Amino acid sequence: MDTGIGSKATNPGMVTTLAGGVDGRLMEELQAAGVRPDEVDTVFFTHLHPDHVGWNLSQAGANPRPTFPQARYVVHQADWEAFQRPEVRATHPFQYWEETLAPLEALGVLDLIADEHALTSEITAIPTPGHTAGHMCLAIESGGQRALIMGDVAIHPAQVTETDWSFHFDMDPALAAQVRRQVFDRVEAEQATLVACHFPEPGFGQLVRVEGRRYWQGF
Repeated sequence: MDTGIGSKATNPGMVTTLAGGVDGRLMEELQAAGVRPDEVDTVFFTHLHPDHVGWNLSQAGANPRPTFPQARYVVHQADWEAFQRPEVRATHPFQYWEETLAPLEALGVLDLIADEHALTSEITAIPTPGHTAGHMCLAIESGGQRALIMGDVAIHPAQVTETDWSFHFDMDPALAAQVRRQVFDRVEAEQATLVACHFPEPGFGQLVRVEGRRYWQGF
């Protein structure tokens, strides 16, 4: 799910501009977990901001190659369309669309989805727009337990309590706040594990109530 910041070799604009020139760690972490790129069959994007798509390709330039050669790259159609608009691309002053996303379509590895979509019998993509037009979360149900990978529904633990607090890159702040409340209501009702992309590592936790207010509690 999501391919992170990427490397200077394949996504130089993102890594240089927003990551201080430091490569992301996805590939080394997969290697440490014993997962080879050719064993991955699905890459799912919560959304298409540049810090979530950086390792899409293992080779840049005139002959790009998918980092995960056996995988389908899955994203909501609304995001794919939104991030091609000039005014949206202008908010990121580097060529990340050309470096990481456009080649996926030409390579024939892209799948566009809409609405709720079952990726497997245990994993379902659910629309959660607001942060971006086609932002999605992953709801997981397995072995009698539930979890929700929320992408950028919230980017700081404070937003669990203050759901109206917006983030600079929310495309629709009002809708993002509404969806944030709905997502946290669902997580709380299901007593699900919440997986957060931008919260302190490792990003796994639960929602708890203290004097009637909702808070994030990391594992």
